Amino acid sequence: MEDKISVSEVKPKKFLTIFTLINILLFLIVILSGFYFFYFKKDFDFIIEIPCDSNLEICTIRDCSNPDDCPPNQLKSFKRYSLKAYDFNKCPNEDCKLMCEGGLIECNKIDCILDEEMGEICSIITQ
Repeated sequence: MEDKISVSEVKPKKFLTIFTLINILLFLIVILSGFYFFYFKKDFDFIIEIPCDSNLEICTIRDCSNPDDCPPNQLKSFKRYSLKAYDFNKCPNEDCKLMCEGGLIECNKIDCILDEEMGEICSIITQ
């Protein structure tokens, strides 16, 4: 007697197994949580550069003799602030100088650090 498998006994493979459903669910959770934190909650920081007078305060100074080494704002003497993305919307025309220095939004000043690779030095106040 031979064992023969009939066509009706062969079970088709399931496409949506429990493992596949869990993977799809986890993928969607990661995408939606990233969308929520970056688009709605805006839970990240911006670093902004504000013009600075190196005669009055310690500023970061960059060499802009080569135009490719400077950002589009062409700031040679500046100071940096860190602020939350949800506060950046409160800055008129994306200029946060008055808002940060006036204390209208929470900004944290980033101290000047010598960065020779980026061509940035710190100014020295002489009085």
